[in-house]
Amino acid sequence: MKYNRVIYLLIAAVLTLDVSGQEVITGLFRNSQLTDAVRPAYHLKSVTAQEPVPLPFSDDFTGDSIFPSVTRWADLQAFINNTFSVKQPSAGLATLDCLDERGLLYETASQAVFEADHLTSRAIDLEYQPSDSLFLSFLFEAGGVADLPEAVDSLTLRFWAPGEQKWYSIWQAVGEATNGFKRVMIPITDPRYLMKGFRFMFTGYASLAGVISEPSQAGNADQWNLDHIFLDKGRSVHDTVIRDVALTLPLRSLVKEYEAMPWRHFRQAYLSAMSPVASVNYRNNDTIVRNVTRHVTITDMAENNVVRDFDAGAANADPLSDVSYNAPLLYTYNTSTSADTAQFMVKVSLITDDFDPKQNDTLRYVQKFSDYFAIDDGTAEAGYGINGQGSNNAMAALRFRSFLPDSVTGISFRFNDAYDNANQRAFDIMVWADDNGRPGLLLGNSSGPVASPGTEINGFVTYMFDTPVRVADNFWIGWKQNSEKFLNAGLDLNTAPAGRQYFHLSGTWQESQAPGIIMMRPVMRGSGLPNSSDNGTLINNLFTIYPNPTDGRLTLVPAEGAPDDFRIDVISSSGAIVMSLGKTDSPDLSRLAAGNYMLLVKTADGRPLSLLRVVKVN
Repeated sequence: MKYNRVIYLLIAAVLTLDVSGQEVITGLFRNSQLTDAVRPAYHLKSVTAQEPVPLPFSDDFTGDSIFPSVTRWADLQAFINNTFSVKQPSAGLATLDCLDERGLLYETASQAVFEADHLTSRAIDLEYQPSDSLFLSFLFEAGGVADLPEAVDSLTLRFWAPGEQKWYSIWQAVGEATNGFKRVMIPITDPRYLMKGFRFMFTGYASLAGVISEPSQAGNADQWNLDHIFLDKGRSVHDTVIRDVALTLPLRSLVKEYEAMPWRHFRQAYLSAMSPVASVNYRNNDTIVRNVTRHVTITDMAENNVVRDFDAGAANADPLSDVSYNAPLLYTYNTSTSADTAQFMVKVSLITDDFDPKQNDTLRYVQKFSDYFAIDDGTAEAGYGINGQGSNNAMAALRFRSFLPDSVTGISFRFNDAYDNANQRAFDIMVWADDNGRPGLLLGNSSGPVASPGTEINGFVTYMFDTPVRVADNFWIGWKQNSEKFLNAGLDLNTAPAGRQYFHLSGTWQESQAPGIIMMRPVMRGSGLPNSSDNGTLINNLFTIYPNPTDGRLTLVPAEGAPDDFRIDVISSSGAIVMSLGKTDSPDLSRLAAGNYMLLVKTADGRPLSLLRVVKVN
């Protein structure tokens, strides 16, 4: 299969019709971010009728739009993103691939080389003399985190001669690994271009996989990334320095294990769940040392209130160097708005020299707390599935950790679109207990749902269990397929699996070799502890404890109406059951280390009654 060669060395997958079962990675058939997005207003009677753009012409693709800016560009086919490369010189890049401006595979896509995405400038006023030293410069990268173009594929640059009404080929790169971005400097001296109405156009030439075992694997391929496009006069072939300090990689969660988690779980385990640092990644693209101050602002979005605002230190950045800085984070999220959900806006800014471009000095990230856990970053760069002979009943699983005894009510999957809806097949949703770091006892399952891409941006669909599945501590979620056919789930290539992703073939669980996280998320009940009350919350007034804090010895006092027969689980701040006690009115926690614990009082048959917080001191 045609894909990033490094990935496929890991997967060891050459797909044929009779290949044995294995993990498979494929490109996206549809980019749902583009498909479901509102396109910018576009008023083009003809490109040549536009008022020419003056020099300098510059774009580093920083901003919130996923489309090229209509103030600079005459088409919308390039995908503006910050996830298809890990080596960009600044936040934001333009990706040319096999998907059109609607995010759909081109109708002309084939295994033979075809003309795919364009990135075409608006008309530019280039009425200058050759002596004015005009140069067009840009950075390009083959593949990035996605599919590496092959030798038959190419990225081309053409210039438009207004007087002749004709395109001329100027430059070309063929598919080969570039190991990050490469710089190109092109002088513009030919008089046929030196007039009003000049344009330039990048075109990606691509080809789909040469061998595809079945239609659901047909997808995106041959990505080219572009950045820092700059056209101006008064330049030279040596004018290669980008005098800019810029943020590069997207901001990620400030929770250690998750991009999102249930608010109730976080409030229970915030001391262990909260990251002690905020990771800030930036690059000094200049050839001199630059001083940089990092600034972090956190806003409670529900209350529109800044809850933390601080400078995270200053330091010199060496020339042409990447900096990964962990800013000490002396804050744990808190809000009084809701007991069930919360959202915080995290903003990281760089304070640099006044002459430094400012458009790429700020990034934002929304930290979400709701009713689900998420490890993935919400954006699929590829597709994942298990395919081939013997893959009937194959399973894929992803590990999560519950910080409270809870129940999984459903699983959200991000399934990709496939050619002719070929991956819309029945499967089972599954929950397993943990068995020494891999899936163990089956806790619950539900049969019969059909894999379907969602209609919202990023396309998650939630499949519910008939009966919520109780979990505690580490647990696994996933699917069991009902055929040997590829399901094509979204794969986040910017998040490492870190040993928490497995697949099942030939009767054994194996650690996944996929280079990213399968996009599936458990939806939790919230409090997660069903009981005799109608609203699903614990009846916490059935028992009280004292003293609290305690050195270990407690007195449990039942209220009137409390059952005579009960048991007690002692739960750590990480969600683990560290002690189980029979019926007693004098729980003894003396052997436990100092810290925060919960006492779960339950009936003899396991029905929860009360959840009591206790602080153990030395």
